[in-house]
Amino acid sequence: MKKLALALAAVFVLAIACGGGGTPDQVVNRLFEGVQNGDGDVVVSCLTSEAVAGINESLEELKADPEGTAAMAVMFGIEITADEVSNLDAARAITILLSSEMITAEMPDFSSIEIGEAVIDGETATVPVTLDGDTEDIELVLEDGNWKIGDEGMSFM
Repeated sequence: MKKLALALAAVFVLAIACGGGGTPDQVVNRLFEGVQNGDGDVVVSCLTSEAVAGINESLEELKADPEGTAAMAVMFGIEITADEVSNLDAARAITILLSSEMITAEMPDFSSIEIGEAVIDGETATVPVTLDGDTEDIELVLEDGNWKIGDEGMSFM
């Protein structure tokens, strides 16, 4: 019973991590924290269902040849078995990618990121993000009462 209560508490915490009434700038902040911490669950919780479906669709192509995908992953410094490939979902795939030194070496240093104040227009919002002197807007949409980042908002990364 204790394990079930702890599991439910963990699910609840993850559910509100990027939803539950957070402001658009809070969601963007959590997204970058998730990326920095290599936490695919947090990253996915910040994305629209459409964005997650797109990731899962791409994963289905990789799952069609799990042995080939596992062999290709080694070139990126990722050790994964064909069985693990077959069981990937968006959150796990993101966590695995963010654990690769080769992939993370290509990512910008998010420690100096500045997240500005959101501009909300109905069910859409933009959040200015400045990194290395360049500012871009991340777009969010209101989905089921929670602010989420769609495909367009991910272009910053």
